[in-house]
Amino acid sequence: MSDKLLKVADQLKKIEIQKFINELTEAIKYLAIYETKVEDCRSEDGFFLPVMQRIEALSSLKIEGTQTTMNDVIADLVIPDEKNLDLLEIKNHQQALLNGVEAIKFSGFSHDIIKKIHKTMLNNVRKKNKGVLLGEYKSEDNYIVNSIGSKVFVPPKFSETKEYMDDLISFMNDTKYGELHPLIRAAVMHAQFESIHPFGDGNGRVGRLLITLFLYYHKIVESPLFYISEALQQDKVSYYRNLTESREGDYNEWIKYFLSKCAVQAKRHIEYIDQINELYAKTDEKVSRIIKGCSKDVLRILFNYPQINVRTLALEMNISKQQANRYLKALVNDKILYPDDKKRNTSYFFIELIDLIV
Repeated sequence: MSDKLLKVADQLKKIEIQKFINELTEAIKYLAIYETKVEDCRSEDGFFLPVMQRIEALSSLKIEGTQTTMNDVIADLVIPDEKNLDLLEIKNHQQALLNGVEAIKFSGFSHDIIKKIHKTMLNNVRKKNKGVLLGEYKSEDNYIVNSIGSKVFVPPKFSETKEYMDDLISFMNDTKYGELHPLIRAAVMHAQFESIHPFGDGNGRVGRLLITLFLYYHKIVESPLFYISEALQQDKVSYYRNLTESREGDYNEWIKYFLSKCAVQAKRHIEYIDQINELYAKTDEKVSRIIKGCSKDVLRILFNYPQINVRTLALEMNISKQQANRYLKALVNDKILYPDDKKRNTSYFFIELIDLIV
């Protein structure tokens, strides 16, 4: 284990771009394609955004070991499970992202913004994070362990946290690194944040959310819609191993790994948007035929609520439950939605959308 974490300027000295130039080129290529897909998306209100945010939030929690599934997330939209703290944390994650986007637009990154992200993300899940200071840096020393509980790295002392975070935040806000592509800098930023481990808990979740915000702030993506946790979660053993290796000097392998996962995730996002655009067009045609005057509103709600009930549709459209029930039955008759077998409080499922995201 390394005794002392290097500051960002010294970490940058380790970088040898030729060792990951192919991965960088691939990541840049597919992120550019993804950006074009987002811009050309058929829906002006970004109907795919809520689903992508939920996938990101759940994937980030899965890296930490949650057993919650996307089916649980979908069901919680209409039948809230207030006892499931993971589901609450997913909602917190979405809110933290939205708050972070608005905050960095005006002033860039700061201690206050990062602390607020932490506080929002862990808000009201105290039982799960007992003893953690919400929105405050750690008040005692911590350490990073592997899957069997062995120490693999000792972060800077709690008394050094502000010093290291000052250094990192300065790097995050700096736009003068013209020769160092922001994707490389995102890899450096994430590794450094995780190594500083500034909070008592929640460092991984906050650190992965910062990737999205960093790439948005530095205009790699024009909207904060690039989420990498899904790719990392599906290869989390390598994710942790490469982070650990980066602390022991093998920085280029970490950057190579990070860039490869950016390319993987961009390809997945491209495929997802293509599939959801196709589904949107097909469903739009059906809904427009059977529901007159407000078909676009119904369509938007269906893509926000893959599982829905009468109450939710009535509230979202500001219509009576009787009218909502008529709409849902029409959607069932046209095989757009499928009901469960409950006689009361029936839930209706948009199976084609669920199949894309589960």
